[in-house]
Amino acid sequence: MPQTTATPSAPRIPDADRSLAASGSEAAVTARSGRRRALRRKLAIGAVAGLAALMAFACADDGDVVTIDTAVDPDLVDALDTDDDGVVSRDAVGDAVEAAELEAQLESERAERDAARAAQEAAFGALLSDGAAVAASFPGGQVLVHDVRKNIVDSPVTLMDDPENPTHEEFVSRLTSMIQLRLAGVALDGLDFPVDVSASDEEINAQVQAHLEGAFEEFAQQRSVEEDPSIERLATPHCVSALAVTTEADANSASDRVRAGEALPDVAAAVNLPGLAGADGTIGCGQPFSLFGGGDLALALLDLKPGGLTEPLMLPSAASPTGELWVVLHLDALLSDETDLSSIGPFAGHVLTEIMSIYEVSVAPGLGAWNADSLRVSLPILP
Repeated sequence: MPQTTATPSAPRIPDADRSLAASGSEAAVTARSGRRRALRRKLAIGAVAGLAALMAFACADDGDVVTIDTAVDPDLVDALDTDDDGVVSRDAVGDAVEAAELEAQLESERAERDAARAAQEAAFGALLSDGAAVAASFPGGQVLVHDVRKNIVDSPVTLMDDPENPTHEEFVSRLTSMIQLRLAGVALDGLDFPVDVSASDEEINAQVQAHLEGAFEEFAQQRSVEEDPSIERLATPHCVSALAVTTEADANSASDRVRAGEALPDVAAAVNLPGLAGADGTIGCGQPFSLFGGGDLALALLDLKPGGLTEPLMLPSAASPTGELWVVLHLDALLSDETDLSSIGPFAGHVLTEIMSIYEVSVAPGLGAWNADSLRVSLPILP
């Protein structure tokens, strides 16, 4: 299809510019060059509306150019038509539209974020100016803005620029600590470990710590064992032997021999890879994690009764010619008289935080929101 040129009734270049271009004078060239740079800046700032007016396209012989026909901002046309031939590439138009739309979107998002931050800080500033305002409330009490500000001034953290005027983050961080301390007191008091949450922070903290380091730890141990009996097994020494071979088939075969009545030490002596256990398959006695450092081997012991065998377990191992070590554990004995829960504790902190997480806490909207899972006040989320 023949190329279509600009129509006389809507010239691409205004007459005044055309005169300058035709004059050939140095001043004309300089003026046009400066004008072109200014037009490109205008396009980069946001020319979506003007570019959208490029509706009249005509096919050139190569099918890849369009001519500007009418109703187009001459400034934008001039910025796109870099070679002064009256045509612009479809790709150039598309790229310019896409870039302008993206810039407009990013600018809109920046404006939204800036507005949200300004509103957040304005709400925070208004709240801080009212010392009697409630910063947070919890079962049995509340924390006032004045309480938090006084706490910060009395005990500022290292490198705090201005304790008298804390930032939003600094205020929320201290409020979080104060809520946590009071929830710990409420939880302990509810379990008959008395704490006066109306006292000063120092006094509440002293009462809480005394319980955590005293009788509450024993209470927490027993509660933990009741909820998960495997905890007691983890604290109990296990005497263990093992069959350790190179393939799953060998592990099953050796295990079947023991189940059929052969003595494990005899089977182990016949099939085990050397150096991984005693000659008779003995590993030794200890708490599961002490013996195996955690992982599948330690956990596999928890359901065994004395005399029981685990299913074959595979571990990557350079000691095996196949790269795989297949292990069957045998529980020789369980030393229940030597169970020591304190060796895998303390339990007090874990039990206490579990109880604290069930309480409802209300935080002033200008500050943030309470997250029960992390026991923290989270700052408002901005877009």
